[in-house]
Amino acid sequence: MTFTNEDARTVFTGINVNCWIFDPPYNIGFKYSNGISDALEWLEYYELIRDSCKNMYDHTNEGHLWMINYPEQSARLLPIIEMIGWELKQIITWVYPSNIGHSKSRFTTASRTVMWFVKGDPVSDIKATRQPYRNPNDKRIKKLIENGSEGVAHYDWWEINMRKNVSKGHAGWANQLPNELVKRIILTSTKDGDVVGDLMAGSGTTLEVAVPLGRKCWLNDIDPKAKVLWNNLLAN
Repeated sequence: MTFTNEDARTVFTGINVNCWIFDPPYNIGFKYSNGISDALEWLEYYELIRDSCKNMYDHTNEGHLWMINYPEQSARLLPIIEMIGWELKQIITWVYPSNIGHSKSRFTTASRTVMWFVKGDPVSDIKATRQPYRNPNDKRIKKLIENGSEGVAHYDWWEINMRKNVSKGHAGWANQLPNELVKRIILTSTKDGDVVGDLMAGSGTTLEVAVPLGRKCWLNDIDPKAKVLWNNLLAN
């Protein structure tokens, strides 16, 4: 395991990551700790995401990048990431029930975009996790189940509840990703012993999920308090 507290654009040495999970600030004015600004001018935000994605690209021989953001931001940022060299493999919509963000003029935002990029031709397994059959009483499906089939590949929308401050394992950190989302990403795009990287790792959900799955981790976050949480996760 490698832990650092650097700016996401720092040029690191001796690192090769198989799968990046990238959940940057969404630039919506949220108040983070440690003086981190989430209300940058568009050009500044553009440069932050561009330089971070270039950094990840340079530290990947062949692998995956999964970027999570709101739909509008993802649409604006997609061309920037593709210009770096990352190839878009698929866009997945993560949906969740929400009782916040209601508006009189807009539909409630209850989804985020998960953009799946690749560099080269890395191995992936979309059936590493599966959803149950919708019609298990169908004769053909019954036969498949009898033969050991555990279900079918997920659709391109993933319904996974948010990790709220009352959720099990919540560390009091803003915007903690749900374990199921991270688990699905890791199992789809890595194998045992691979390195999973998180350039803005926050509370360490990537570490929390990856280690029990037999993966190694490279984590970074500009907030030094994050490293305390990561060490606590390893200790427990």
